[in-house]
Amino acid sequence: MLDKWILVTGGSRGIGRATVLELAKEWNVVFTWQNGEEQSQSLLTLCHSLPGRVEGIRCDGRDEIKVNDWAEKLIERLGAPHGIIHNAGITLDALHLLQTSENWRQIMDTNLNAVFNWNKSLLPAMIAQREGAIVMMSSVSGIKGNIGQTAYGASKAAMIGLSRSLAVELGRFGIRVNSLLPGFIDSEMLQSLPKEKMAAMRCLIPMRRLGQPEEVASAVAWLVGNGSRYMTGQTLVVDGGMTA
Repeated sequence: MLDKWILVTGGSRGIGRATVLELAKEWNVVFTWQNGEEQSQSLLTLCHSLPGRVEGIRCDGRDEIKVNDWAEKLIERLGAPHGIIHNAGITLDALHLLQTSENWRQIMDTNLNAVFNWNKSLLPAMIAQREGAIVMMSSVSGIKGNIGQTAYGASKAAMIGLSRSLAVELGRFGIRVNSLLPGFIDSEMLQSLPKEKMAAMRCLIPMRRLGQPEEVASAVAWLVGNGSRYMTGQTLVVDGGMTA
């Protein structure tokens, strides 16, 4: 697999970081980052000992012009990607009636419109090579209501709908599209919560623990690998049984 590469958006921390480290065991990886240059450099250092070549690029997926520019450069240098992991995302929790229009648009631009931008730039080359895999990093919030996450939940539910229709459109070209729905994962998004709230969250999970980023990353690796080559248009939930 070291003659092929995969794009991971928002790959410098959390689930994205774990995904880069997991994929680099078998693939070359390009990850994007917007804020956190130090974390990106730290990740590159960790990847030096792995088989895959890893590089990070600073690119805001919301910026269509920059996405197109980077996509052209990457395809010219590396060829069409084998896969795209749409991982970049933000929450910005707020009750719906208290949410500002700016807040709403920022979530939709980051979590959903950036997916459109990267797909439009990279899919033609993937179609031409007639193989590939796309993973939408959705969330259980896309199928289960959560107070304060109307915008986040809407964006993640939209990713599921997008992946299903896109799977039907791209199947004839050998490109698979699936959604991955993590539950409560022990990452930066949750680590700032009070201990009492964290304890209450664990009580909602049958396995009584938070998931680890590496566990989600393993699922990503399976979805882009040969083990899932007859799976497309599906949602894979990794939540410790919370939505059972």
